[in-house]
Amino acid sequence: MRHHLTRILFSALGLCAVATGGTAVAAGDTPTPATLQIAKTADRSSAHPGDTVHYKVTVTNSGSNPIAGAKITDNLSGVLDDATYNHDAAADAGTTAFSSPDLTWTGDLAPGAKATLTYSVKVSHPATGNKQLSNKVTSDTAGSNCPSGSTDPGCSTSTSVSAG
Repeated sequence: MRHHLTRILFSALGLCAVATGGTAVAAGDTPTPATLQIAKTADRSSAHPGDTVHYKVTVTNSGSNPIAGAKITDNLSGVLDDATYNHDAAADAGTTAFSSPDLTWTGDLAPGAKATLTYSVKVSHPATGNKQLSNKVTSDTAGSNCPSGSTDPGCSTSTSVSAG
């Protein structure tokens, strides 16, 4: 049983309820913390000069509490030496912003809710840079699977660029 509480309550029977993130958890309930699950994909593993590479980042709250102000950052430094950002970021919830080299998404997620961010880059023609479109999404939001330094393979993509 869940109730909204602003303090800890004790009953005559010794049962208690504790407020966690605005939601009370009655004795015997096991709360599921807010969990920000991030998955990043690219539509190709290799590209040629002039190709457009499309990215998708899905952000899901797999916990039982809402997440307010979740934020992810997709650092494009390892992409922009070989490609140009198309300034086409879109999200089905929340907001996006681009300040080179970072593409960010910020939003609120109810339990079980997800948001999808999409964007694309055009590979330079002729080929430039290190011939590799590598980037990683991170989030300092509590419960994220992609904190700074994460080795989770779902947080990054890598697309090779052919020389010509």
